Amino acid sequence: MNASEPNIFVARQPIFKRNKEVFAYELLFRSGLTNYFDPLQNGEEATSKVITNSFLLIGIATITEGKKAFINFSEEMLLKGYPSLFPKEIAVVEVLETVGATPEVVQACATLVEAGYVLALDDFLYEDRFLPLIKMARIIKFDIRQMSFAELERQAKVVSRYNVKLLAEKIETFEEFESIKKLGFDLFQGYFFSRPQIVEGRDIPGSKLHYLQVLKVIQDEDYDFAELAKFVSRDVSLAYKLLKYANSAYFARRQKVESIEMAVAMLGQNTLRKWLSLMMLSYLADDKPSELLRLSAFRGTFCELIADQLLGRRKEAGMFSLLPAMLDKAMEDILPELALPDEIQEALLTEVATPLSRTLALVTAYERGDWEKTISLAKKLNLNHDSLPLLYEQALEIAQVQLID
Repeated sequence: MNASEPNIFVARQPIFKRNKEVFAYELLFRSGLTNYFDPLQNGEEATSKVITNSFLLIGIATITEGKKAFINFSEEMLLKGYPSLFPKEIAVVEVLETVGATPEVVQACATLVEAGYVLALDDFLYEDRFLPLIKMARIIKFDIRQMSFAELERQAKVVSRYNVKLLAEKIETFEEFESIKKLGFDLFQGYFFSRPQIVEGRDIPGSKLHYLQVLKVIQDEDYDFAELAKFVSRDVSLAYKLLKYANSAYFARRQKVESIEMAVAMLGQNTLRKWLSLMMLSYLADDKPSELLRLSAFRGTFCELIADQLLGRRKEAGMFSLLPAMLDKAMEDILPELALPDEIQEALLTEVATPLSRTLALVTAYERGDWEKTISLAKKLNLNHDSLPLLYEQALEIAQVQLID
């Protein structure tokens, strides 16, 4: 990137189908963290260039992993035809709630739809004047915090008469997710997937307890390396995944890795520990949405990359932050099984202002597009926030390699 160009900050938020599989990601853009409090300082055209450049510089395939990308467009951006700069196969044109249903806007949207673009209406509140846009839209998005449940039900019935999918955003609990599904919604966005459903009296099944015990073993800096290598060899799934991981393009090996012993030797103790930690988490999450594992791998890697700039602190706080959602148990009930260092337990359990807890908070703020909190935490960590976009991109790429089938 040219030093004179603004930094590009991108976060993604998953949009789920009814079965909790990821349908798409909404992309949240910022030209830089330093101008957070003046988002219009560069104007619509400059903002659009930043978004467009992100497709070229960061790579949309890296960000969305082949899924659709919801992108917000203002009225001026629609009228200037900026959505057509994005591939229709990937981009969903999300019309912001501030956009009026003027003849010019309706014509601009009609041109996009005729060209094959999917139109979504953001933060929708029904009014008759929006009918021309409703008839063209494929997706209508409701902010469930903007109205009562009864009003949401009424508005959903009104727009359901048209050929649209209903998307509910800002869902924060499993109970909300279940209630909204009954209203006929097809798509869902919010933090419900990373929060556990409370199930009283539920214990950890035997196999999951076994994986927790493995996690406990590998937290020991002096664990028995040979014994863990044997463990991998005895598990067909682990052995297959380890060989595929060791032979992936990420490592750029000249020699093909053909045995478990060779893979273990090449990866080394630290890399094997991290890889096994991720695999154990994948087994713990085997009956949970796959986005949990993606997010766990991403958080762990993003924490690690940030920690490299903060005197090499460990990454487990990021990886293990989603264990409650995987196991439907409180964090304080899980940690005694792992024997993690005190600094990691503090970051996972409390709001103690330690460098590690702030790193985890920064990662979660960034992934949600909470730029104001990201700025504040970066300053407290004495972290150069100009480096965050590149670290974010690297974390996505590394997490994808780690999760290779």
